Amino acid sequence: MPEEIERILCGLIAIEGHEETADREKPVAAFMQDYFDGQGVKSELVPVVDGRPNVIARAEGAGDGPVLLLNGHMDTVPAYAMEDAFVPRADDDRIRGRGSVDMKGPLAAMMGVLVALKRSGAKLRGDVVFAGTIGEEKASEGAHYLAKTGFQADYAIVGESTGLEVGVAHKGALRGEAVFEGYAVHSSIPEQGVNAIHHASAWIEKIRSEYIPSLAEKSHPLLGSPTMNLGVIEGGTRMSSVPDLCSIRFDRRMIPGEETSGVVGDLQAIADDLASGDPDFKGKVRALPESSVGPHPPLESDPNSPLVKALLSAHQAELEREIFPIGLPYWTDAALFARIPGLQAVVCGPGDVRQAHSNDEWISKRELYTAYRMYTRAAAQLCM
Repeated sequence: MPEEIERILCGLIAIEGHEETADREKPVAAFMQDYFDGQGVKSELVPVVDGRPNVIARAEGAGDGPVLLLNGHMDTVPAYAMEDAFVPRADDDRIRGRGSVDMKGPLAAMMGVLVALKRSGAKLRGDVVFAGTIGEEKASEGAHYLAKTGFQADYAIVGESTGLEVGVAHKGALRGEAVFEGYAVHSSIPEQGVNAIHHASAWIEKIRSEYIPSLAEKSHPLLGSPTMNLGVIEGGTRMSSVPDLCSIRFDRRMIPGEETSGVVGDLQAIADDLASGDPDFKGKVRALPESSVGPHPPLESDPNSPLVKALLSAHQAELEREIFPIGLPYWTDAALFARIPGLQAVVCGPGDVRQAHSNDEWISKRELYTAYRMYTRAAAQLCM
């Protein structure tokens, strides 16, 4: 199976599927379905948006055991400055190419699990389900679709890179925008206008001096405190005009217990407080579409669940060292699956997240094959 997983991964890398390609994930999904069909594994393409499909495959059990979901997203980021990004290259222990880590490598390992179960004739009590989903790099449309349309499972493993450790918590991600309105006049009479940049600056100062320090008062045992970064500011059109508009785009990372609506409300309250002392002050805070249409909530799963215990046991068996559940600094689709009633979701995958989106993206063959064996062990322990 290791050589077969390598072939699957190289085939996936060679297919571009990102926001700059016309068909996005469609060719990747077709490749996966063709592979499953060729191995006698039941699969289907489920259209989600604009004809872009999720891939669902299933190793069916007797129906009297738990259902385990193995999930990864099919989209990647574009090549950026990576040379020959979609030409897979393998050496002694590395497979290079865009998506090798994020996250076609984990997808290949998970596909291998279903094929191995089919070939072995294993008698499962519960189903093992594979879901290759669309759009994680933007708005996670594929995972949102599964969570909203009645998909049922007891456990979910999302294969984002953790170095094969077991992530039971991560922060949520809110991408937002604060827009400040002014009144444009010629720069020779600025006192007759309203400078939107001045209003944005006043809000920024409140964020910098009061709001961000207050985040340190909140803390999670695995994740630490929430954070906020002001990443982009745009305002004005020319030096000879008082600017009538200024916008600030920000990234706010949330810990469990925080929600997008509450965070937006707190940030809006700061603008409203400034407006209470200045009748010309106009500021509106909103979540950007990727956060408002598809919220990116925090994840917090039970560190003592059967799923976590199965993966910790599999790690111990494969690598002969004890590990403990961890928190992760980045967001994953696991948080969406965790909102399905009764489902426990974790993040566990091969590779180093620092390789994701890099100009030299690669994955270790050794970790890739270990991930396949860990997933197989966990599936056997939970579903047989």
